[in-house]
Amino acid sequence: MKTVSDLLRDADPLRHEPHRLEEERDRLRQRVVAAASVTVPSSAWSLAPAALLVTVAVIVVGILAAGSQFWSRGSATLQAAVRFEVRLAEDRPGPGLREVRIGSPGRVVYLHQEIVVTNADIAKSRVVQGDGPSRFNIDVQFNAAGARKMREATASHVGRPVAILIDGNVVMAPVLRAPIGASAMISGDYTKAQAERIVEGIGIR
Repeated sequence: MKTVSDLLRDADPLRHEPHRLEEERDRLRQRVVAAASVTVPSSAWSLAPAALLVTVAVIVVGILAAGSQFWSRGSATLQAAVRFEVRLAEDRPGPGLREVRIGSPGRVVYLHQEIVVTNADIAKSRVVQGDGPSRFNIDVQFNAAGARKMREATASHVGRPVAILIDGNVVMAPVLRAPIGASAMISGDYTKAQAERIVEGIGIR
């Protein structure tokens, strides 16, 4: 039967290292034993939960910050590439109205400040053939909220112009012959590519 000394010698992880002198092995062994015998003050353990909480807090803050950046980027993509607006307009200047010119030199109309509908009020849009083979228009269909706002805004505006703006520019301002409801036609001197770009751009992505 092996003695305790034999068992300790056989279990010695350094005894198979031929390159170490016996003295070096003893010194290393003593360091390992000394390090294992060091006791950690209780005050150090009392600090561990606090340090852990700080570490967790830092990780959570980092995740939240990254998430907020992601959602801000995500929400930024939920917008239209081409800005669409409908505003009421007048043929004569008045208080609070902004003068705009349609075309060059073109016709002058005066815009109301309030926006009636925007891209968010569009259900769908499509390119339609215009008056000539190379002219195309855009048919805009409003959603329920957009149709309601258009009806309410234009019901008392018959006989006066309503302006349609693309990217802040008035592209047309026809005189209303009847209230506008669920749809509107944007007519202009558009090529098919231009009309398709507007249709693609006014939808919210």
